[in-house]
Amino acid sequence: MIEAKHIIFFAGSAVCIPVGILCATQSRKMLDFVFVFLVFGTCMPSGLFGFPTDINFLSREWYRGSTRGVEISYLDLLAIVLFVSSLVVRNREGKKMFWPPSMGLLVAYFFWCLLNVAVFSDPKIFGLFELTKLMRAMLLFVAVCAYIRSPREINIFLWALVGTIFYEAAVCLRDRYVYHIHRIRGTLGHPNSLSMYALQCVPIFITSFFAKDISQKLRIACVFAFVAAAGCVLLTISRTGFAAMVLLAGAAFGLGTGFKLSVRNVALASLGLMLVSLMVVKSWDTIMSRLGGFDLQQEYLEGGDRGSYFRQAKPAIVDNPFAGVGLNNWSWTISKTYGPQAGFDMEPYSSLHAPPHGGWQVAPAHNFFLLTLTELGFPGLILLGLFLIQSLWIGGSAILGKQGNLIRLMRLGVFLSLLGVLMQSFTEWEFRQTPMYFLGHIVMAVGATLYHYRARGASA
Repeated sequence: MIEAKHIIFFAGSAVCIPVGILCATQSRKMLDFVFVFLVFGTCMPSGLFGFPTDINFLSREWYRGSTRGVEISYLDLLAIVLFVSSLVVRNREGKKMFWPPSMGLLVAYFFWCLLNVAVFSDPKIFGLFELTKLMRAMLLFVAVCAYIRSPREINIFLWALVGTIFYEAAVCLRDRYVYHIHRIRGTLGHPNSLSMYALQCVPIFITSFFAKDISQKLRIACVFAFVAAAGCVLLTISRTGFAAMVLLAGAAFGLGTGFKLSVRNVALASLGLMLVSLMVVKSWDTIMSRLGGFDLQQEYLEGGDRGSYFRQAKPAIVDNPFAGVGLNNWSWTISKTYGPQAGFDMEPYSSLHAPPHGGWQVAPAHNFFLLTLTELGFPGLILLGLFLIQSLWIGGSAILGKQGNLIRLMRLGVFLSLLGVLMQSFTEWEFRQTPMYFLGHIVMAVGATLYHYRARGASA
């Protein structure tokens, strides 16, 4: 049923999108502003500064899935404006749009998801929710690829990312020292989500710092942004996040310096270790209270939370190795059928149209790859894996280069950013959440564009 809010949304979009495109095509600064706002908005995809700026169709907020409705937000409108305006500007500059290197596998993965929902899924509504988010991310991916045309846009991307992390860090400090929240979640809703979001930025700041062709102001900003991102990770008290930050920061520093032991590099490494150590000391009590109760064997092998997801998934994978249980259907199907089969006390959802009356319905598996395999079968996992592997190669192949310019070092940052996401995805499903999903596709789009241009102009 069409409601008043739907009419207002479509009427507003019919005005805002053409006006936005007109302004962005006539003013380069306006086009840059759209891109910056898009990057910044990934930390607040459903509302700006507490004000709701999204609309949901067919919403099922009570469902414990990775996507709970057909959502459209201001980020989608910005992505449309950015994509169309960038195409117009490209045509004006005589630069044709290109096919992004990893786009083919992303499209193949999308079509498998579409086939899964259309043919294999029961019910289909939750898969439809996830499909719409995948389409939104693909639009964002091609829009960013269309926008980036030179190192100038990469500098703008870095400034946008710096500003985003500064804002997120300010929210975290307020929550910790004004509201005295134990595990900080920032604007992202959950501490593990904030940890993954910040970790996507950490290696980009570090590798970019060593680029010879960025301004001194941006170089200094990257230092403070790294400290802010690291502080966000520490305040979440995420066990995997802390370990991943140490590994990613060390790898980014080593690749950024080319593993050269100069006096400058040793001094920088010492300063970085000192700053992180001071933050660890400041948060020592909360960190130890979190880490002290963790037992790896108990967590995975003796009935712990994360190990339980593997036991719940086993009968589902055995029964549905090809098609899976359906995109975004983990909670519905495991709660109804496979969880009880595996010996777990769960209450199935009573209806597709109303919230459950009580009981316990399972959350998405805290393993991104297990979740994908269970929902989409082996073909879905293989296609997603190939897309991620190609995205890793797009950035990681820059390791073979020797140049110290921003193009190459940004590709290394993209490689480590995605690698950090995949590391955390063995213990979390947060990459399917909108903020991390959107930021991840922006980062991968930056890497794909730089890989395309690597042999032209400022090669990597």
